[in-house]
Amino acid sequence: MTMRDYGTEAYWDERYAAQDGSNFDWYQDFGTLRPHLLPYLQNHQNFEILIPGCGNSRLGAELYDFGFVNLTCIDTSPVVINQMSDRYADKEEMEFTVMDVRRMEIPDACFDLIIDKALFDAQLCGEDNLNFVTEMVAETCRVLKPGGMYICISHGLPSTRMAYLQAKGIPWSVDVVEIPKPPLNAYEEQGASAHHYMYVCTKSEKA
Repeated sequence: MTMRDYGTEAYWDERYAAQDGSNFDWYQDFGTLRPHLLPYLQNHQNFEILIPGCGNSRLGAELYDFGFVNLTCIDTSPVVINQMSDRYADKEEMEFTVMDVRRMEIPDACFDLIIDKALFDAQLCGEDNLNFVTEMVAETCRVLKPGGMYICISHGLPSTRMAYLQAKGIPWSVDVVEIPKPPLNAYEEQGASAHHYMYVCTKSEKA
């Protein structure tokens, strides 16, 4: 397995089939993310959240249990979508759908908040990564409501991410929040940053 495998659908189908019944959260779980996400969450009945590249993360389920029930979770892997639909069948208002974030079958301006945990980074691993990320950013902005926010949680330093997020013609402003990495048992990343980065992209009210 190489980093480029993260950009292929076949890799993820095989991985999720092998992990059936388990959950995995990239970078941070809801427990460590919660204080950073809460300022951007609004608990009213019309507040719509999209989680692209949901994988088998518990993020959607934990947001649901916390009271944010208007959740749409998408992933290109039918394997993991079937698993998650069965696992959380009791959470009736949370939808799991097979869909590519670069070509979403969703009308314009549908979501108040989009939470991306590691999907942006995975897109950068693909062979056609520049086009993948360009399409993803444009589509993400399209389905955001004016004033809505796209939150991208990444291991990448701002120097490696901001140029993509601030692409010409994308009507949002970008702020960066550093989040300390959770400790890993008996393991230290030599020379790596001690933080993950939360890029908060706020779409213009006039867009």
